Amino acid sequence: MSQENVEIVRRAVDAFNRDGPEAALAWLAPDLEWHDLPDLPDAEIYRGHRGFLKAFGQFFGELELFRVKVDEIIDRGEQMVVCARNIGQGRGSGARFEQRIFGVFTVRNRLIGRAVWFRTREEALKAVGLKE
Repeated sequence: MSQENVEIVRRAVDAFNRDGPEAALAWLAPDLEWHDLPDLPDAEIYRGHRGFLKAFGQFFGELELFRVKVDEIIDRGEQMVVCARNIGQGRGSGARFEQRIFGVFTVRNRLIGRAVWFRTREEALKAVGLKE
């Protein structure tokens, strides 16, 4: 079952990268909790599909290009630590960026039900009871 959960996360990211946030909804639970990085100004917890789309509209609406590259998934059964990079390019400026990000995804009933983001690998590992 656990390897299946890893594949669900990979398929959600692949759908997102291929066809945008709406395509990822097929892999997200209707009652999804999507947690911003806690140190962001006005950090929020977005709920449901509508919340997920709102989160991406607010933060990435000004981008010409945005992709997520998964570098590693650490399998903890129902939870996975997702080590990734956000790669983007500004719509007007053309400026490119790359940001490392670490998430803890919880999969239930073959859907991602919760995603909590962290700035460091250590924080994400700690959230699932692991140490570096």
